[in-house]
Amino acid sequence: MPVRVLHTSDWHLGAMLHSEDRKEEHEKFLSWLLEIIKAESIDVLIVSGDIFDVYAPSTAAQKLYYNFLAGTIKLENAPEVFIIAGNHDSRHFLGAPSGILSKLKIHVVSGIDMEKPENSIFEIKDKNAETALVICAIPFLREKDLKVTGGEIPISEQYNKAAAEFYHKVYDKAKRAGAPVLMTGHFYVEGSQKSDDYSERTREVGSLQSLPASTLPDADYYALGHLHRNQTINGNMRYSGSPLPMSFSEAESVKYVIIAVFDKEAAETKPVIQLKEIPVWQKLRRIKGSPDKIIAEIESIKTTGENVWLEIQVTEYEGSLFNFWNTIEPQPGAAELPLEPLYKILVKQDMRVRQDDDDWRGSDESGNLAALEPANVFEKFLREENVNPEEIEVFMNMFNELYNNVIVNENGAEEA
Repeated sequence: MPVRVLHTSDWHLGAMLHSEDRKEEHEKFLSWLLEIIKAESIDVLIVSGDIFDVYAPSTAAQKLYYNFLAGTIKLENAPEVFIIAGNHDSRHFLGAPSGILSKLKIHVVSGIDMEKPENSIFEIKDKNAETALVICAIPFLREKDLKVTGGEIPISEQYNKAAAEFYHKVYDKAKRAGAPVLMTGHFYVEGSQKSDDYSERTREVGSLQSLPASTLPDADYYALGHLHRNQTINGNMRYSGSPLPMSFSEAESVKYVIIAVFDKEAAETKPVIQLKEIPVWQKLRRIKGSPDKIIAEIESIKTTGENVWLEIQVTEYEGSLFNFWNTIEPQPGAAELPLEPLYKILVKQDMRVRQDDDDWRGSDESGNLAALEPANVFEKFLREENVNPEEIEVFMNMFNELYNNVIVNENGAEEA
């Protein structure tokens, strides 16, 4: 009998998008996901890491998580659930209730045992108690998991070699069951595409930025997490992507969960893949161009009544943008109609190319922080964050005042 697996990842419960809470969006996604599990008769649910956004998630984020798990248990045909730790997850926090949850068909995988690769293997049985699918549940791998210690060989090479060896050890044991093999992972595969550096932190150890697909075993399916765009690498490696756009670079991306159907009796052990599109509960939009173009697009949003969060990027204009920024800020309704504005501007960026910036950034001195004064370092940071020129001047005055006070206090203390 076929085994129906639903693969999702990178929930980032508790995450904010700049100043805005995503709790309501996450609630709607998790409710929708329970409905999909029920409607699609899912046998196995895999969440491939980054369940939470931070190591110490808020009470609200924890409530979302445990309410969802409780929801899976209550389903008439409760799926086998695999929660895989990602680089954003605290292993201790995530794994603390694993003993209790395992009794409820919920397997929390937060670590590995290098000496016992079989501990990472789970067999899914069919109605005849025969193995229909083997799951190799492997979380985000850290240096100490793989006993990478440094030395003459670069850490990146040691890590790649040790990670590949562990995957092969687990796979070699798993394939003995004579059933399709699904492996999980939370890493950046060579050749895959990041959304941006704001929402995704590529794993870097020394010069390591990716794990080559060619070094990993040829499992029937890799349920991967870490990257937020849905994509396929090497035919059998799939990122489900995050259920919510985690930055404005993903504003136009369609989000999915993946349903992979494995049939042990089929001629082809690779699964049949189906993508289920996730609804959009909060629209994001990035608007670029001149002030006139941006104002026109905002007016269009007002006309259509869209509830949308905006990132504004000014890419062309000569002169100060001070009045422009004030002009586009949304205004609440009149006093007799205290309506909330339908749109919110979360990010305002001056993306214009300025010759003085190029000269400043390109100088030899700017590339060496040790050669710069503290005020220069702070100004460099402000410019790289695309802070408006008018605001840079205000921030620099504040910085200089604070810095001078610190120097005076330090000198006074030394003289005393």
